Amino acid sequence: MNLNEIKSAVETVDREVEFRPVGDPTGWFFTLRHESSQEVQECMRRFQAKVRDLTLKRKTTAYQNAVTQHEDQLHVAHVAGWRWEKGDDDKKGRPPFSKQELRTVLNDDQLGWHVKKFLDEEVGSFEDFLSRSENS
Repeated sequence: MNLNEIKSAVETVDREVEFRPVGDPTGWFFTLRHESSQEVQECMRRFQAKVRDLTLKRKTTAYQNAVTQHEDQLHVAHVAGWRWEKGDDDKKGRPPFSKQELRTVLNDDQLGWHVKKFLDEEVGSFEDFLSRSENS
């Protein structure tokens, strides 16, 4: 194997996954990015720079707040979009995707924890993001 073959073997692509909190279909599909995507890597770089700065200044409370904020920012970076099986319809509780709408969902007292858990589980598998050739 040469470097080009290895590079193509680890190429990741966005993937779509249905949100199924208790196994039942919801018709709500998330398009997720892998950790290696530019958006997620940029989120990680910003957080690491902030942590270095706060550590040098010995600001432990600010550091703890930064960790909490980073968790939400990382969830937002992992989500490229969503779609509804029956189409967007705000009046029926199926809002179109936006980062602000995603933040609203993540901060919801009842739904937020479940969506975060779902996202954490779905972005954890490298193999699920690998691009597949027609032969594999």
